[in-house]
Amino acid sequence: MFEPLEVEQEDKYKRFGKRSFVFVLLLVVLFFVLAARLFALQILNTDEYTSISSRNQLRMVSQPAKRGDIYDRNMLKLAGSEICFEISISTSEVQSKEKREELAANLARYLKDPELDTEAILEKIKNNPRRYQPVVITTLPAENNQHLVASLEENRDKLPGLLIIETPRRIYLQGRLASHILGQVGKITDTDEDLLQNYNYLATDLVGKSGVERTMERFTDTNGKEIGLRGQRGLQLLEVNSENQIVRTVSTQESVSGNSLVLTIDANIQRVMEESLANTVQKLQQSRPKAQGGAAVLLDVKTGSVLAMASYPDFNPEDFISGIDSKLAEYYYDSTLKPTFNRAISGAYPVGSTFKVSTALAALACGAIDRNTKILCDPSNWINDKAKCTGVHGMVDLSQALAVSCNTYAQDAGAMAGINNMYEVFRQLGYGQLTGIELTGETRGLLANPDWKKLNFDGESGNWYPYDTYYMSIGQGYSYYTPLQMAQATATIANHGVRMQPHVVDRIIDYEGETVYQWEPRVMDRIDMSEENWDVLYDAMRAVTQAGGTGYSTFGRYPVAVAAKTGTAQTGLVGDDKNADYHGWFIAFAPADNPQVAFAGMVEYGFHGFSSGGAVCKDVFDAYFGFDSSQTSSQIHSSVVE
Repeated sequence: MFEPLEVEQEDKYKRFGKRSFVFVLLLVVLFFVLAARLFALQILNTDEYTSISSRNQLRMVSQPAKRGDIYDRNMLKLAGSEICFEISISTSEVQSKEKREELAANLARYLKDPELDTEAILEKIKNNPRRYQPVVITTLPAENNQHLVASLEENRDKLPGLLIIETPRRIYLQGRLASHILGQVGKITDTDEDLLQNYNYLATDLVGKSGVERTMERFTDTNGKEIGLRGQRGLQLLEVNSENQIVRTVSTQESVSGNSLVLTIDANIQRVMEESLANTVQKLQQSRPKAQGGAAVLLDVKTGSVLAMASYPDFNPEDFISGIDSKLAEYYYDSTLKPTFNRAISGAYPVGSTFKVSTALAALACGAIDRNTKILCDPSNWINDKAKCTGVHGMVDLSQALAVSCNTYAQDAGAMAGINNMYEVFRQLGYGQLTGIELTGETRGLLANPDWKKLNFDGESGNWYPYDTYYMSIGQGYSYYTPLQMAQATATIANHGVRMQPHVVDRIIDYEGETVYQWEPRVMDRIDMSEENWDVLYDAMRAVTQAGGTGYSTFGRYPVAVAAKTGTAQTGLVGDDKNADYHGWFIAFAPADNPQVAFAGMVEYGFHGFSSGGAVCKDVFDAYFGFDSSQTSSQIHSSVVE
């Protein structure tokens, strides 16, 4: 009676067993499908999917290019690069105040630099002008810092956002030598905004700030190709893990080094000039406390090449790479010393009696005077607004007048030539004009004339009077010029009136040493005058260094004949004593019978030209001609005031 129920129950068990089998089978199939998928993800396609999952950890890292080197004319390296580690922080990874403070504390502990404590690092992060750019905390030379870098790498988990990049750092191998010519490099600032916007610079880049470092930063040739000091940066795409450790380099675009400069300067002569200028100023300070600065220039007469150019006080270019600290600020920002101010091209001064040579040239060129022209120098001729002379010289010709620096002769010669003839010759000599030298900060100075005075003075004060011509003839009055302009004018006179453009860069070479650009001598103007009158002028300048001349104490017994002129120039500055405060000037070329080099030098408040600029000139000529300075020294002292 119970049989049907048992059959029904048996069927039910069979159906359940089939369903269970199907369910289990589905589970098994699903398991194998998932296992296969995991196998594919983790084994077969691990690189692809790991990269996909880590795209937010790919970093594009800029690789700075090596800056071109700078050499003197004999291939002595003046500026180069050394490999450094740039320690930076990507602030996007440490947004909160707490994380930044923790990061700064940890980094300070590893760096162990007293000037980079926690507060200093936080200040750098706070003052970062561009939040999207990493903050450079410090730059360390690779040498002797490998262990520190390894320690930082090992502790990246405590240093989120840490970036360590190998980068070339500018170094100046000869220290302060030629600092005003080389200039300086520094971080990009607001004044360099055009570089960021138009030339693919980054806010962390170092760029030239002055000197050839600036002017040759992006120099282009005649075809528009950039061949300057700046190189082409590289790029690296890096993959990092969650602990900021580099997993692999995805791609690399190598940087390209910048081209190098070969300058016209001779490092040996440059060093002698700088040391002599510094020693001369410091010696003069003992009796003339205002004498704190000066400048000098030595030019190749035939080519215009700058063999040496010095300005004192000077500076160390490396001080500016990472920024001036408080210890150096007092020196560099001294308004009197102005160490970074290149007095040779940026300082314009009244030049005093050295200008009498130019006045004589103008008078000879227009026929106002000749070899036989004599002028009476005594009180009877010191009238009509003329400046008095330093002595009663009687009847003097040009040679006698330049030898004793006679004001009366120069004033009468200038008046006979006339302001228009003088102005034309002075312009041809390069006064009041930019020379075009490849340096920053050059000033024009001022070459005054009647048109200039009319534009700058009102009413009758704008008229050009005879006394304007008189004072201009002796290097006083309204006009003022740079030491480089004085050197250029002296070289032009030595070169028979052919004015060459001064320049400090001889050529540009690539990383293989091949020349990619060569400077050629450039004639800027010519002064036509008879050979006879050139001889008259040369004889007069030669008389300055002979017995009785104001330059005899410096070059009277010199192995090479020197043509020169000394100068004692009233400063013309408000508050200065017109009877005591004078700049000391000296110009010269040598050898006098076959000129090779021309010199101009001055010391602010140096008074006598022979003992200030003349002392520097003598040391520089010793270096150029290869003389022993102890054997060319003279014990004779001039009693003549220029």
